[in-house]
Amino acid sequence: MRNPKGGLAAVILALWSAGVALAAPAAASDARALVENRSHPTQCAEFDNVYYTMTSADVRRFAIEVTPPVYLDALEKDDTAPNFDHCDAMKDDPKFKFEPKTLTLYEDADTKILGFTHEVSWRARGAEVVVGGVDESDIHLIQALKKVDGKFVEYLVFYPFDGYWRAKPIPPVKFPEAAYGTSFLLGPIEEQHRPIVDVSKLEIDPKTLTFRMTYARGGVGELKVAKAERDGVTLEVKLDGLPAGDKLAPFAGIRSMFVTSDNADTARVNWRMEGGLFVEPVMDFKSASTTEVRFDRVEPSKHNTSAPDVTFKGFSDGK
Repeated sequence: MRNPKGGLAAVILALWSAGVALAAPAAASDARALVENRSHPTQCAEFDNVYYTMTSADVRRFAIEVTPPVYLDALEKDDTAPNFDHCDAMKDDPKFKFEPKTLTLYEDADTKILGFTHEVSWRARGAEVVVGGVDESDIHLIQALKKVDGKFVEYLVFYPFDGYWRAKPIPPVKFPEAAYGTSFLLGPIEEQHRPIVDVSKLEIDPKTLTFRMTYARGGVGELKVAKAERDGVTLEVKLDGLPAGDKLAPFAGIRSMFVTSDNADTARVNWRMEGGLFVEPVMDFKSASTTEVRFDRVEPSKHNTSAPDVTFKGFSDGK
């Protein structure tokens, strides 16, 4: 691990030790997920080379917790600028053109939901998005914002045309533009140029902050925002009627970036077994059947420094 200068090193090491040794026992769960690492190396900090999947015939309910990195309070500078060094080998995506639009799909005193259609996308269609009496087609991006200290602050984005979610805690005052980091997929994952979840329709209930997805391959999913605060975002997920077949598709996955331990959106994987909590570098892990898995960093990254950690927990069959 790189040795940060000054008092920050001691803070990081203390938090790292406490996070491993003092982690609370996992809550009782009636299901496990097989977590598998499908990552590959890269030198490009803008390419999602970290890819993990979660597979189970039983899991239909779980929670996702998105929390600040352990070093955030001690951080003095946040670097969120893009870095395209060593990105010459990035794939050229297909390009389909659309009529661009920006929509306020919903707004009240506390919540704002925005929708966007980009001028160019790598898929030939966007998704249908329904919010109350508003029904829009070819939507590429949804943003959810919360009123904080008199201003709307973004904390959740969803790309319904290919199924990618990203969340971040309400940013701290000293870093109002805190970064997103790890993306996650919810629903039957398939390969179409890259891993995707094909969402044909998204229905949003802005009063309860519930997002309901109808999947093109069959089945439905629901994501509910249970909490969106500075100390973290909690998302409750339900999946039903997912397609079955000879080869079971993953029900969830994450995409992230790792170049080196100090240039990464996530650097470690933590998972629970009967013997306790286990930790391994994110590129070294192979697979495990577990009740909880967390993707985190304990060393400040020189790219997307404030990006949060992501935990999947509470796997259940929902019965």
